[in-house]
Amino acid sequence: MLRSALRAGAGVAATAVYVLAYLFAVVMLPLMFYALMRFAYSVFLRPYLRVWRINRIRNDRYMKDVIRRGQGPRLQ
Repeated sequence: MLRSALRAGAGVAATAVYVLAYLFAVVMLPLMFYALMRFAYSVFLRPYLRVWRINRIRNDRYMKDVIRRGQGPRLQ
């Protein structure tokens, strides 16, 4: 009788552990993935995009200056 009660209690405990593991996998793993991707974006991708935009604006400015200088009076 005591053995069957202990086995039933162990079964209930194992079931509770399985349910908690499932909830962890469903809820916490996507949240951890989101936090990891947000960190990777802020550390790696955001500075790269910022530099790329600054260089693009700077290059446009330089090209306009080159065109403006090229349209000036020619000395021959």
